[in-house]
Amino acid sequence: MKKKMKTNRTRKMSILLLAMLLAFTLSGCGASSKNFEAAADSAAPEEMKEAEYEVTEDAVAEDDAMDTEMTDEVTEEAVAEDDAMDTGMMDEAAGAGEVQAETVQSNEKIIYTYNYSVETKQFDTFMDVVQKRINEYGGYLESSETNGNQEMNILRYANMVIRIPADKMHSFLDMVKENSNVTYSSSSTENVTLSYVDMQSHIKALKTEQETLMGILERAEKLKDIITIQNQLTNIRYELESYESQLRVYDNRINYSTLYLDVNEVERETNVATELTYGEEIRQGLSDTMYDIGQGLRSFSIWFIVNLPILLIWAVVLVIIVLISRALFKAGAKRAARREASRRGASDQVGTGGSWTAQTEKKQTEQDGTDGNK
Repeated sequence: MKKKMKTNRTRKMSILLLAMLLAFTLSGCGASSKNFEAAADSAAPEEMKEAEYEVTEDAVAEDDAMDTEMTDEVTEEAVAEDDAMDTGMMDEAAGAGEVQAETVQSNEKIIYTYNYSVETKQFDTFMDVVQKRINEYGGYLESSETNGNQEMNILRYANMVIRIPADKMHSFLDMVKENSNVTYSSSSTENVTLSYVDMQSHIKALKTEQETLMGILERAEKLKDIITIQNQLTNIRYELESYESQLRVYDNRINYSTLYLDVNEVERETNVATELTYGEEIRQGLSDTMYDIGQGLRSFSIWFIVNLPILLIWAVVLVIIVLISRALFKAGAKRAARREASRRGASDQVGTGGSWTAQTEKKQTEQDGTDGNK
């Protein structure tokens, strides 16, 4: 019985020891797990901090890169705008050089100018035909001056500046040749393609600059900035108007060719043949001489008839002057003869003495006899 009780006590002690050992083991494992968790918890913030730091550095680097790119882009745009303002889009012109070269070759801007001097016997008819063709071709008369008087038989002449569409100018010149005698003609051309394209580039650059300044003006807040931008816009508008005005002048001169036409009314047209044979030259010279003589006689006869009343008056005056002069001359001659006779008689009286008395008595007797006979 005692032995059995001892055995039970031993079992209980063993169970208790096992229980205590198990409890100690479990407590050690719990402490280890807590320490591991604590270590993990302490290590996690550090890793997170490192990760957050790396993320922050990457974000800052990206922001810096974006800022740098934006700054570079803005700077490049600003530089490009300044170059456009200062050099008139030289960069664009250089970049579009091939395009401009093709444009120059395919669509050249050329100004045509003509000078003609013509003669006509039918002045009024020719002028009417010219005006009619100008209207038909869609041109216009830029200026006209006419001198002379048909009623006074003064030959007329006209100076005209005519503008005709460039594609119809040759037809108009053919009409002039058909209806008149052309004594002089010349033509000239002026290629303004490069100047024209350059003006277009300037206008494009100024419009781009104007749009940019308008955008900046909308965002401007300071009064000083607003005034500065408005002044720049005013200068740009002035330059745009100037270039556009020059471009319109070029367009007008390119689209409408210019003809300086001098028209002379004549009674006999000039022979403008370039080559004449020997006989033709003699015939032409004799014809010109006879024509000049005829014109001279005609002019003299007209002058004589027109001035005949004045000539008659002068003729009467001259006749009166001649008659008076002759009468005065005769009277003077008679007076001179009497004086000469008296002087001779006195000389004879002094030289002959008494004979003079006898001669006187003889003359008196003869005079008395004559009276008695009567």
